[in-house]
Amino acid sequence: MFTPPPPPTTLPAAVAVVCRDPTWWQKCLLHGALATTIIGLPLAVGFIMESYDNSRRGFPIPLPPWRDWTLRALTGIFALLIDLAFFLLPLMIGGLLLACSGLTLVLAGQTDLLEVVMRGILTVMALVWLSFFLIGVAPIGRLIFAEEGQIERALSSETLRRAFTPPYRTYFWHARLASLAAYVPAAAMAGLTGILIANNAPLLVIVVAIWLLCSVGIFAQLVGVQLYVAAEQQARATQHL
Repeated sequence: MFTPPPPPTTLPAAVAVVCRDPTWWQKCLLHGALATTIIGLPLAVGFIMESYDNSRRGFPIPLPPWRDWTLRALTGIFALLIDLAFFLLPLMIGGLLLACSGLTLVLAGQTDLLEVVMRGILTVMALVWLSFFLIGVAPIGRLIFAEEGQIERALSSETLRRAFTPPYRTYFWHARLASLAAYVPAAAMAGLTGILIANNAPLLVIVVAIWLLCSVGIFAQLVGVQLYVAAEQQARATQHL
């Protein structure tokens, strides 16, 4: 009988799980290339979503094989909707509030309140977006989608409930902090890419740099998958005590 290995709760352990697949670097480079094209981004995100599912099932090698690319692309599109809902949508709503409030105050002749109201809305926007980012709300939505296969559940208040209520909140917070360290190479690569663009490097060099940036980003997200799956399992185990 197959016994799933214990989930990785530290960054080195999560990296080790991803690297169990002898072709991990090839898969990261391939899906990084797909992400670079923008059109292939759903395939890259779908690859990460399959890793969520495999990790939740306790597969010792969670990286999915090369198969069923149509389903992978569809899954990736849904996962991108989750990212849109919990990262860009709050900014879009805040921007709409800024525009409507500013226009209302100007038309009402209350320009003396304009700066105060704008600052208040911007502060609330920043706090909401920062809290979503720090706790990692979008990965939690992806977890729910991987578990239940229902995009409406992942986009509902259930995602926010798990993100901000105990015992999930504490474990997801620790997972987020650990996963941010996995993005350090990607941040360094992004800085290098920016320098190349600013210095008018050859187009081919810039394209290769962007490709490597996307590939490193794919790897970082795969590591984050392991940490979030482990956090979810730990939270559920705590609930059952």
